[in-house]
Amino acid sequence: MNEISALWQSAPWLVVGGALVLINIVLLLLKLTRKLIFLAAGALLIAVGIYTGVIDAPVGLLALPFFAI
Repeated sequence: MNEISALWQSAPWLVVGGALVLINIVLLLLKLTRKLIFLAAGALLIAVGIYTGVIDAPVGLLALPFFAI
């Protein structure tokens, strides 16, 4: 803790700048995580729609052996 206090006294703008960079990195990670969650939810809805027959599966998709129902 003494190191942070000494750094704050010697270079306050450096500490403020570092804190802002850290906050921006955290916000960027949260934004990317939110986009990945929405992407996964959309893929899940499409998969459920194809599985239940609500969405017609493309012919090329049904030709793959591991997608055959």
